[in-house]
Amino acid sequence: MCILFLHTNPDPQDNEYRLIVATNRDEYYTRPAKAAYKCPETGVIAGRDMEPGREYGSWLGCTIKNELDNELTEGKKFCFSCLTNISGNNKVPNAAGRGELVIKYLEGTATFPEYIDKLKNTDVSFNGFNLIGVELSKGGLTRTYHSCNQPEIDSVYTGKHTIGFGNSTISSPYMKVLNGRNRFQEIIERNLDKDQLKAELLALLKDKTQHLPDEELARRSPVGLQVLSSIYVEYLSAGYGTRTHTIVLLDKEWNMEFIEFTMQEPIIDPRHPEWHQTVIKSSL
Repeated sequence: MCILFLHTNPDPQDNEYRLIVATNRDEYYTRPAKAAYKCPETGVIAGRDMEPGREYGSWLGCTIKNELDNELTEGKKFCFSCLTNISGNNKVPNAAGRGELVIKYLEGTATFPEYIDKLKNTDVSFNGFNLIGVELSKGGLTRTYHSCNQPEIDSVYTGKHTIGFGNSTISSPYMKVLNGRNRFQEIIERNLDKDQLKAELLALLKDKTQHLPDEELARRSPVGLQVLSSIYVEYLSAGYGTRTHTIVLLDKEWNMEFIEFTMQEPIIDPRHPEWHQTVIKSSL
C-alpha cells in the first residue's frame, strides 16, 4: 500500500505553491532501502530500493530536465514522478521491477507521454501500477500525467488540480484516498506558513483513522482490511506498514524543498521507530 496526494497551481499567489506533494511509502519492514539523496551523476533526487534483484529502483523522485521552449532555446522544467502498485490483480509471470519506471523516466530526456509510448512498445511486462508524472516549466507548462497498465488508462490534468492516488484504479479510489484528498485540500486552502504547512501535511501522513466501510479495499485486500484502511498503515502481524513520509514543495519563485522522514534500518520495533530526516533544496 502507498498513497499520494498532490496539488498543482500554475499561477500561485504569495505564500502559495506551484506543487505540493504528500506521500507515504508502505513496505515490508525488512526490505532494505536507501534514504533519499541527490545522485551526483544524474541529479535525480530519490530514495532507492535495495532489495536483491530490484536495486536502485524507486517509488518516488524528482529532477530538473532540459527542454526547448517556443523560441527553440534551452529551458528547464521541474519533473516529479511517483509509483503506486495496483493491489488485488493477478500477478504477471516474470514481471520486471516496477521501481525502474520512476527512475528511467526521471533519468531520461523524454517527456512523460513520450516515455509511456516507448514503454508500451517494449516486450517488458509489469504487475499492476499507477505511474504519475508532473512537469512544470517557466514557459507555462503545468501538467500532471497518470498512466495505469491494469486496465490501460492514461489521463492528463492541466492547470490547477488537487488529486489523490492509492493502490486501486483512479476510477475506483479507496475511501482513505478520497477522505485524505479532502483533508489535503483543506490544509492547502488555509494558506499556512511553510513550517505550519509541513507540520499539517506530516500529521495527515501519520493519521491512523480507519476509513471504513470501503467496498473497493475489501474486494482488493480482504485480509488486513482494517489496518490497510488508514493513511498510516501499521500491519504488525504481516511485518508491513508505512516506512517513509515524503513532502515536496515548489514555491512561486521555483524554489524546491524535498523532505523525507524514513524509519531507520534495521526496523526493530515499528511501533517505536527512529525516524531519519533528509532535506534537499534546489531551484529551477
